[in-house]
Amino acid sequence: MSEYKFINREISWLQFNERVLREAEDESVPLLEKLKFLAIFSSNLDEFFMIRVAGLYDQVDAKYNIKDASGYTPKELLAKISETAHRLVKDQQKIFRKVIKECARHHIVIQPEIDGELSDIVESIFNDEIQPLISPVTLSTANPFPFIYNLRQCIFVKLERAGETHYSIIIIPENLQRVFKIRLHRTYCITSEEIIARCLPQVYPGYKVTDSYTLRLTRNADLTVEEDEAEDLLKIIEKKLPSRKKGNVVRVELDKTAPDEVLKFLREHIGFDDEDVYIVDKPLDLTFLFSIADGNPDLMYPEHKPFVPYGLTADENIFDRLKERDFVFYRPYHDFGFHSALIRRAAADDQVLAIKMTLYRANRGSSIVESLSEAARRGKQVCVVIELKARFDEERNVGWAKKLEEAGCIVTYGIPGLKIHSKNLQIIRREPQGIVRYSYLSTGNFNEATAKIYTDIDYITADETVGKECANLFNLLMGYTDYADWDRISVAPTGLKAKLLSLIDYEIENAKAGKKAEMIVKINSLIDKELIMKLHDASCAGVKIEMIIRGICGMTAGVTGLTENISIRSIIGRFLEHPRIICFYHGGKKRLFISTADWMERNMHSRVEHLFEITDKNAKDFMMTILSSNLKDNTKSWVLEGETYRKLKPESGEEPHNTQEFFIGKQIGH
Repeated sequence: MSEYKFINREISWLQFNERVLREAEDESVPLLEKLKFLAIFSSNLDEFFMIRVAGLYDQVDAKYNIKDASGYTPKELLAKISETAHRLVKDQQKIFRKVIKECARHHIVIQPEIDGELSDIVESIFNDEIQPLISPVTLSTANPFPFIYNLRQCIFVKLERAGETHYSIIIIPENLQRVFKIRLHRTYCITSEEIIARCLPQVYPGYKVTDSYTLRLTRNADLTVEEDEAEDLLKIIEKKLPSRKKGNVVRVELDKTAPDEVLKFLREHIGFDDEDVYIVDKPLDLTFLFSIADGNPDLMYPEHKPFVPYGLTADENIFDRLKERDFVFYRPYHDFGFHSALIRRAAADDQVLAIKMTLYRANRGSSIVESLSEAARRGKQVCVVIELKARFDEERNVGWAKKLEEAGCIVTYGIPGLKIHSKNLQIIRREPQGIVRYSYLSTGNFNEATAKIYTDIDYITADETVGKECANLFNLLMGYTDYADWDRISVAPTGLKAKLLSLIDYEIENAKAGKKAEMIVKINSLIDKELIMKLHDASCAGVKIEMIIRGICGMTAGVTGLTENISIRSIIGRFLEHPRIICFYHGGKKRLFISTADWMERNMHSRVEHLFEITDKNAKDFMMTILSSNLKDNTKSWVLEGETYRKLKPESGEEPHNTQEFFIGKQIGH
């Protein structure tokens, strides 16, 4: 066997975000959708710096200098990240320039020349909507350099008066509209910082404006909570949230090259290193493109209308239907609205005694939260496990927790030291034959907004064995019992990883015995060292392993003597691929699972996750249809070769296959 080789997590993540960026230059992607991919790339990179890069800086500050499994020390990795991120930002700017030229041909003008009638309108916007909100600080001994919060746009201004140089800064208010759309014979899209920069002479009467720079800081935004010291997790999360905006600087974005004296001044007052500076052509922060990328159906993906399969409706007979068979939903092709309606129906049903649910990320205005509140007000036992530490959704989840408690729900926050990532719902109903438990296990969040753009699997069953195991899981999450014995469900951090290793070992044994041995694994990330090494062993034993890994991948593919029997692809398309589906050939018996867990240390050891075995033949066949279509995709797939990804294209005479387009509009189901 060759020496183990691991791909660094952060480098792999940057490779993933580059694949997202490349969608913005794919000719098959509609014009306004290209703007969205540019915005997604920008948003992804912000989070990467706030969390991953910030964590590396913490390691350097702590003088941690040990190489990771891929051979990098934290300091070396920061240098590699800086080199790669600078290159990607330059590529982003090139693609952005190309896309906005194309937009202009369709009468959508981003960053227009401001003259004539447009100039008058812009000045009016500044006077009426912007100037009253801004508060310039001209720096002096009486006015020290103000604190700049995380991701806040600023304009740093160089001024002259009476032969002296002065510096001033305008911190653009967070609640100021970012983009102003002006509709004349074309639609002109102008950012608030463009308008302010143009009107600086009005801001500084008596001064000569000699130059200005748009500035944006990214700060460490990781939220660390020592739960052992927290008597009330809800209160400690609320207390910690404001600190997210005030962490150490990890990135500085400037809209043009500043002279040495300006950079020196900023460095002294902010504190950053040269490699932290990213010179970006205006505008900074392309997430504003989300607000532009709509409104013209001809320049967007055709409308997608999800449907409810099997002729299901959330009517008075829905529970009779659910007892007849197991149901699989594949969103967004299937309508998540059915699940919201099911919970609403359960809340109103006099025979429903209790509803139990996990909430990791819920959308604003969630009808599901409203239904749970209504169920509690009607006297039903409603138990909700809320993960307060869901990154960047902490504040919203604190709000949901309070709302649900006020309605009379029992709200808990899981297990100290572990994030609750398992996605479960159980409805307990009194029926003539006795108590029936309807169990719902999912790979995705109960979020009505993301359900439209994430692909995920929802499984609903009235199976009593599954019902008991789901009840055990909720008892565990709510602190009633310790870990129980499981049959269909495996739970992290106790048994899930061991289950996966055992199933892989079974394939290895069969391969060594000369029997057929295969695996298909669809997950979002692979970085767990022990699982990677086990996959290495399986490959070397002759197990055929096909992997569909959207994001981070710490394992090579196709390397002789190590991963030669492993193929890895990443699918990046209109929807974000999110389900975890795993199939083991298992001597011809085919064991198939859905899961909430990616193959990462955090999912295996620091979170409560579930791995659920699907035994229903029709459901298994449907899952195999999904996997087969994924493996057939030759238009949106990137194939990993060694450590490098290559975009797949249909070969000569080969039919193009886009797995997401394949499922859109089809009456799929089993």
